[in-house]
Amino acid sequence: MLQNNRYRIIRTLGSGGFGETFLAEDSQIPSLRRCVIKQLKPIQNNPQIYELVQQRFRREAAILEELGDGSSQIPRLYAYFSENSLFYLVQEYIEGQTLTAKIQQQGFMSEHSVKELLNNILPVFDYVHSKGIVHRDIKPDNILIRFADGKPILIDFGAVKETLGTMLTPSGNSANSIVIGTPGFMSSEQSVGRPMFASDIYSLGLTAIYLLTGKLPQELGSDPATGNILWRQFATNVSPSFAAVLDKAIQFNAGDRYARVREMVEALQSPAPSASPTIPDTQPPTIPSPPTPQQTIPVSPRSPQPSH
Repeated sequence: MLQNNRYRIIRTLGSGGFGETFLAEDSQIPSLRRCVIKQLKPIQNNPQIYELVQQRFRREAAILEELGDGSSQIPRLYAYFSENSLFYLVQEYIEGQTLTAKIQQQGFMSEHSVKELLNNILPVFDYVHSKGIVHRDIKPDNILIRFADGKPILIDFGAVKETLGTMLTPSGNSANSIVIGTPGFMSSEQSVGRPMFASDIYSLGLTAIYLLTGKLPQELGSDPATGNILWRQFATNVSPSFAAVLDKAIQFNAGDRYARVREMVEALQSPAPSASPTIPDTQPPTIPSPPTPQQTIPVSPRSPQPSH
């Protein structure tokens, strides 16, 4: 069976509420290059909605093309099309393993390995955010470790799913009927439809904790007074300095997290604080000045273009 008279389906890779994903080959290229086809279905079967979704889908495809062309750690978009009321994305096929599969196969990851992963994936987030885009569905299933070089690959941006969730309100205006994200990995502000750059940082922090502990967010407790997640008791071999970086990334309030990816990168690369040197009796101790409070301004995705 050929999709779009071109792509021959080899096997199904996965399925979900929005459609199915297939491994396919491009019959119009001599190499029969393998690719991933995502078959996506709007949640409403309505001619008005279909036309609106088609417009938005075209716009989101253009964004995916730009992102894939600008980073080797985001799959490239080869094509997109619509057929029989369904929408299709044709993307680069990357041989690799999701973080979920990796943990299920080999168990927990060491602090060193998780730090290395974060140092390799954070520049990708910095690039995505520089385009005004929030991924919105960061979780272990959506980071793939490429077999060829061990690099983490960022997949499945959320805005395409949001496009498919478009509906018409009684007044005839378009609206999004669903919140994009995965329960547990999704921040409080994202759960009410207000994702920001710090939302991705929150989800990435919880992904790192899953790699260290093997525990999903729902399996971790939280402080009833602050809402902050309690996880350190499950990762006793993690250094206090690295734990502090992750704690800041997963603060309940977005304003208490890293405002930008680069702040988290700098925190990861800062040397751990050493023991305080002994101060001679002849020299009065230095009293550090209190830190200047940092005000974080939440940054929303650019408008009118929906964010990923």
